[in-house]
Amino acid sequence: MEEKIISEEQLEIMRHKARKRQNIAIVLTFLAFVLYIGMFYVALIEKEGMSVLFVVKIVFAAAVLAIATFGLLWYIVVHRTYEKFNSNYKSKYVIQVLNGIPGFEGLEYHPEGGFTWDEIRNAGVVANGEKQHFESEDQLFGEYENVKFRISDVVTKKTVRRDDKRKVEEIFSGQVLCLFGFDDLKVSKGHIQIFEKEFLSSFSGWKAEYQIQTENEAFQNRFQVYAEDEHNAYYILTPQRMEKIMEFADAVEGQISLVFYDEKLFAAVKRESMFDAVMDEPVSKQTEYILEDADFIQKAKGILIVS
Repeated sequence: MEEKIISEEQLEIMRHKARKRQNIAIVLTFLAFVLYIGMFYVALIEKEGMSVLFVVKIVFAAAVLAIATFGLLWYIVVHRTYEKFNSNYKSKYVIQVLNGIPGFEGLEYHPEGGFTWDEIRNAGVVANGEKQHFESEDQLFGEYENVKFRISDVVTKKTVRRDDKRKVEEIFSGQVLCLFGFDDLKVSKGHIQIFEKEFLSSFSGWKAEYQIQTENEAFQNRFQVYAEDEHNAYYILTPQRMEKIMEFADAVEGQISLVFYDEKLFAAVKRESMFDAVMDEPVSKQTEYILEDADFIQKAKGILIVS
C-alpha cells in the first residue's frame, strides 16, 4: 500500500533531484545553442558573407532550435522527476499541512476534479466563457469549523476575432472557492455579486439587474455590487460584513469577486494554483504559501458567519 504521509525532508530531496536535472537540461541547451550557431556559421558564411543581418539570422535560428531542444530535454531528463515531486506535493503534503491547522477536517484532494462549466455559469462569480474551452482541476473538498468548502483551479476562455483571425483568449485564471451547508439564516434570495473594481474591468459575464449603493464610502470606492433583489442585498451586506469583505480583499493577493447565492458563498481570486509545486523554492517556503491559501478559506468563512 502506498504511504500517504510524506515528510518535508523527503519532499525536499525530490525537489533537489528535479532541480538538478533541470539545471543539467539548461546547461545542455546552452551548449546546443552554441553548437547550432557554429553549425549555421560554417554552413552559410561562404554563401551569405559576414554582416549584421547574417549574425541575427543564425542567432535566431539557433535560438529556435535551442528552445525545441530544451523542450525535448525537459521531457526526457526532467519531466518524470518533477512529476514525482509535484504529485507527492499535491496529493500528500498539501493535505498534511492543512490537517495540522485547527478547524480543518475531512479533506479530500482530487487532481482531475473541479467545478463544471454550468456551476460556474450559475454562480456568476467569474465570466464563464465558452464551454469547450473551460478548465477546472486540482479540487479540494473538506470542512473548516463545520462549514463545508470546495476549492479548485478554474480557467475560462473565449474565442475572439482579430485581424480576420480567430484566437482563443483567456478571461479568468485563478481559484474559485465555494462555502456551503450553513444555516438558513445565511441564505441569500437571489444573486448578490461583489466585484473588486479592477476585477470587474475584465469581467464580461452576466451581472444581476440592480447596482447597489452602500453607505460605506471605503467599500463603495473599492467594490461594485449587483443584486437580483435590492432588499436582500441590504439584508446580507451588513456594515460588519462589508468590513470583513474589505479585510478579506486586503489579505488576498489578487483581485477578488464574491457571490452570495442561495445557501452558498462563492469567492474567486486571480492568482496561481495552491497545488503546483515549484523547483526553485525550498519546501519550507512553499509551506508558507499553503498556510496563506488556508487563510484564504478561513477569512472567506469569516465573511459568512459575521452577523
